Amino acid sequence: MIDRMEYSVEAGSLRGKKRHGPFPMQTLRHVEKPTNLITDGVQRIDMRNTAYGLAARGEYGSAIQRGVQKSLPGKYPLSAAQKDIIEHIALMEANPVATQKAPIPQDPESLSHHIKSVGYFLKADVMRICKVPASAYYSHDKQGNPIDVRFENAVVIVMRKESNAIQASNGHDWMGDPISFQAYQHLGMVAETIANYIRRLGWDASAQYGPSFVNRYTVLLPPLLLAAGIGEVSRAGIILNPFLGLAFKAAVVLTDMPLAPDKPIDFGLQKFCQNCKICAEACPSKAIPTGGKVMYNGYETWKLNTQRCASFNFTNKKGTMCNACVKSCPWGNPTTWPHNLVRNVVMNAPLMHPVAIQAARLLGTTAPIPEEKWWFDMEYVDDIIQSREPIGGTNGNEETR
Repeated sequence: MIDRMEYSVEAGSLRGKKRHGPFPMQTLRHVEKPTNLITDGVQRIDMRNTAYGLAARGEYGSAIQRGVQKSLPGKYPLSAAQKDIIEHIALMEANPVATQKAPIPQDPESLSHHIKSVGYFLKADVMRICKVPASAYYSHDKQGNPIDVRFENAVVIVMRKESNAIQASNGHDWMGDPISFQAYQHLGMVAETIANYIRRLGWDASAQYGPSFVNRYTVLLPPLLLAAGIGEVSRAGIILNPFLGLAFKAAVVLTDMPLAPDKPIDFGLQKFCQNCKICAEACPSKAIPTGGKVMYNGYETWKLNTQRCASFNFTNKKGTMCNACVKSCPWGNPTTWPHNLVRNVVMNAPLMHPVAIQAARLLGTTAPIPEEKWWFDMEYVDDIIQSREPIGGTNGNEETR
């Protein structure tokens, strides 16, 4: 057996060699509170009252309800294949928690460093940690059962969406689901592996991941993304990361392992989004507001019109889910040195925001790149795959038959 004291000293010598992943998150400004106001009045949300839940039970109308039912099996063959794998991963039974703690350092700093390193070893793009506010837990699940507040720590795992597919897509064609499901597949494997590993070390853990059909969530992710310092609230009403923009998906592992929380970040997004309306202009459903922030359920945000967003997604006859906000956001540009230079200037010089926004408009990020398209436009109709090739071209913008 390894001597715990000897191992602790050795681990301590490694703590200075922190693994930060592919993005320099450690260089960002860390603050005590998120940059949008969050009051004590935040109420827990019933999972049945999310946009997906409301659409599924017909609150947005019968056409949207039929769209949900059609989307569940997978409208597109590739996303249907991905959905099968995600659901298979989600069927995993949790292994039992070890009856004895592993002979490793048990201070929060050492354990946090180690678990983050495990995530990066498993190919996560960003790993962060936060405390879980009670208000982040859903109040009830989809069946109406109350959800208990069980864990106080969360390991937040981020994976980027595939940028080439985003650039080739028009933002709301047949690649919408596959782009998201690709990240969800990997997140499911990583989150389940980390949760399994933590239980083997002697602490309890629960993996939370996947699209809503997987039903693996007991918590809302946005409050945890804010608290862990993944990003700030954007005009699109979702969390934006300075190196990935909106082009990522996240999962969390809830645990009672003692961990050291990270802090929220401030890279100037609130002022930037106040001036930039590119995503709102690109939104085909006009669900993203063009005005200022409002107070909603005890916190300050640009409130997305979830009914419009869901209605477009579930009745889209030319594709699957929409990624128009992801594709159009200037922060989603590649992390090449010229783009990183612009990022650095924008983050550190607010007076340059108008210049950066105007440059983003002139350069444009919303047009598809037809020569990069590699997928076929198809749809399941009564379990038969039918072609949905655009008339007069393959760029996904033309009218379909």
